[in-house]
Amino acid sequence: MGSSSLIGEWSRQFAELVDDLVCVCREGRIVWINTAGHRLMAGTTPDRSLLIGRPFRDLVHGDYRDIVDMGLGVLADDGGAMPLLLSTLDGTVVEVELKASRVAPSPPSILSGDEDGEAVLIHARDVTERVRSVANLLESEHRYRNLVEMSLNLIVVVQDDRLVVANAAARTLLGGSCADDLLSHRFAELVHADYRDIIDLGLDTLAGEPGVLPLKMVGLDGAVHDVEVRVIPFGARGYMIEGRDISDRMRSAEALREREARLQGVLDTVAEGIVTADERGLIQSVNPAAERLFGWKRNELVGRNLSVLMPTRYAAYHDGHLAAYHGGGQSKAFARSRELEGMRKDGTVFPIELSLAEMRIGRSRLYTGVIRDITERKRAEAALKRYNEQLEAHVRERTEELRALSRQSESILESAGDGIVALDNTGMITVANPAAAEMLGWGRAALVGKDAANVFRYGDTRRIGRAVPVRAALRRGMFHDRTELTLLRRDGSSFEAEYASAPIEDNGIRSGAVVLFRDISERKKAEDRLRVAATVFETTAEGIAVCSADGTVTTANPAFATITGHPVREVIGCSVGAVFGCGEFDMATMLAGLHATGHWVGEQWSCRPGGDEYASRIAASAVPEEDGAGMHQFVVVVNDITQRKRDEERIRYQANYDALTGLPNRALFLDRLEHGVAAARRSGATVGLMFIDLDGFKAVNDTLGHEAGDELLKGAADRLRNCVRESDTVARLGGDEFTVIMDNVEGRAGAAIVAQRIIRTLEVPFDLGGREGRVSASIGIALFPADAADCEELLRNADTAMYAAKAQGKKNHQFYEPGTAVEAETVQAPAPA
Repeated sequence: MGSSSLIGEWSRQFAELVDDLVCVCREGRIVWINTAGHRLMAGTTPDRSLLIGRPFRDLVHGDYRDIVDMGLGVLADDGGAMPLLLSTLDGTVVEVELKASRVAPSPPSILSGDEDGEAVLIHARDVTERVRSVANLLESEHRYRNLVEMSLNLIVVVQDDRLVVANAAARTLLGGSCADDLLSHRFAELVHADYRDIIDLGLDTLAGEPGVLPLKMVGLDGAVHDVEVRVIPFGARGYMIEGRDISDRMRSAEALREREARLQGVLDTVAEGIVTADERGLIQSVNPAAERLFGWKRNELVGRNLSVLMPTRYAAYHDGHLAAYHGGGQSKAFARSRELEGMRKDGTVFPIELSLAEMRIGRSRLYTGVIRDITERKRAEAALKRYNEQLEAHVRERTEELRALSRQSESILESAGDGIVALDNTGMITVANPAAAEMLGWGRAALVGKDAANVFRYGDTRRIGRAVPVRAALRRGMFHDRTELTLLRRDGSSFEAEYASAPIEDNGIRSGAVVLFRDISERKKAEDRLRVAATVFETTAEGIAVCSADGTVTTANPAFATITGHPVREVIGCSVGAVFGCGEFDMATMLAGLHATGHWVGEQWSCRPGGDEYASRIAASAVPEEDGAGMHQFVVVVNDITQRKRDEERIRYQANYDALTGLPNRALFLDRLEHGVAAARRSGATVGLMFIDLDGFKAVNDTLGHEAGDELLKGAADRLRNCVRESDTVARLGGDEFTVIMDNVEGRAGAAIVAQRIIRTLEVPFDLGGREGRVSASIGIALFPADAADCEELLRNADTAMYAAKAQGKKNHQFYEPGTAVEAETVQAPAPA
């Protein structure tokens, strides 16, 4: 084999070893191509004839064909590598670096073909992936720069202790409207003086720390920030510092520690025992009140089963109930407070009230029980039960007494010595007792149904036989009190009688009258009876004054002087109206009543000359002229009822007002709410009802004492009055619960304004004898008729809204929303004041 053949074979093998495209073109057509070039341009097709003889320009992308059309020799003369786009047989675009060189026509070789003549050798390297990698690198760099700039954490790069890069978070935290404001500072200048010693160790030392470092940094405005940083080496003598602002977290942690301390303080001071147990029933913690309640020390109870605090009959079933509940069973123990029994360390059993709460921590459960000793309450309930039983027995006895009295009254009517006759409105006799029939000379049965005018007749010399004007008196409402006249019997004989009449009323409607009369012939003849009457006048405890028809006092007994405070000698000749004039006494009304009906009764407060107030019952009766044509004089009877009035006022006040705050109590509150809803239903107005619970009151009451708690409640009541209109009602239902009835409120907007005013007012600290008490308010609001159809539903929905306010974190107000799932103890009925 000659040297030319060896060289040709060697050239071919060398070209096949190259991974780039290598081909030989003559007159612009491909005459030979290596395996890598064929694979690049034709894929895995084994037939190389697809490319041999094809113009090289067909493999060049259309955008670059103008360059090839100048001739491949021109590319070879250029001598350098140039970027070019090739297009494979399946249309794929390949980016290459192409270099062309001329091949001498002799000696012939594999690279120049077998024919004589000049050829061009083309070497093309596929740089598609490299170009793509460079583009991706540039894009990644841009993306990473954006990520650094947009990072929520502080990121700075320090070179030779000076900032060379600072992202937006660093500028926000440390100040500066642009990066240059920070880049002019040394990193040590931005570190708080207390931490300079750490920085002086060198950032290379800090970079060796595996975790984050706590640090205080100072902004350009002097503000100090708590941060945690990580130092990362960055290039030659450079460091990247990433920091996170933990100022809020530090403050939150401190607040949490303070809150936990306050909570522990509350738990240690509350009067109720608090016991916490895990899901196995083992005690985890107890407060001091629980230690005192059960007689155990904390270290003696922690880790023991809850059954140690229960009597045997409860302890035997406790673990089984707890296991059943954990197995998916239902329990009513969490729904309400229950009355049970507890057992002390010494074995004594006592009544308790237990409230349970469940708390889940991950998959574990904790149960907290609030325990109250209700021994005294049970004793009070037993005493109240005994009192009610005694009261019921007394009522039964009184009922029997009334029945006996009714029978006695009937017996008295039958056996009375006075004549008693009942009339209807027409003057017909409906009832007559035996004494009346006997005195008038009629049979008892014959009197019933008779016209009274035919029975009662005058017997004096001037009007003998004339009928008493009973029907006219009934028509005019003129009744008589102890009138004396001469009556005729049926047989014409006469007798002196004392005659009185009074209306019979049923529910304020007059249905007739009753006439009482008696034979006073003997009294008229007995002067000693007159002297007795005079003695009675002087010694009776009732004040009596005889007045002329115009009201001038003509006679008064000593009791009248004692009651009114005016000596008898001073009232004689004075108007009786002047004696009672310091009160609301209306002389004209009394005289009008006397002229109209013959008598008048009233009660009023008056004052004595020394200024002492007293209450009196004043009854006046007319003394008619002898001919009955007018009033000759009248008698005033005065009773001192001061004590009775004060007792009545005290009872009425106690029944309707809270003794501590002076606010309406539950009974008066419910009465006013019913009236308000009824009025709103008629007028179409809106009634708002607020339920207000003082958050934190129990802590004040327990820590500062009940007297301070009472002062706080009175102060809260005064503030609530000032927050509402005079037409609104503020009431105390009991404890720290208050209500506000807002008549004619302007919907939710108006109610919300009042609620916010109350919240702001109540959160101002109270001065409790030099100590400060703080509470807030959780307010539930319901509107009629928007939220309820009646009082009961309005009460329930306002209470539900109040518990919703508590669930929202307290110190807020919530309107009732249908479907709100908050358990609330709704007011059902008025409780005793």
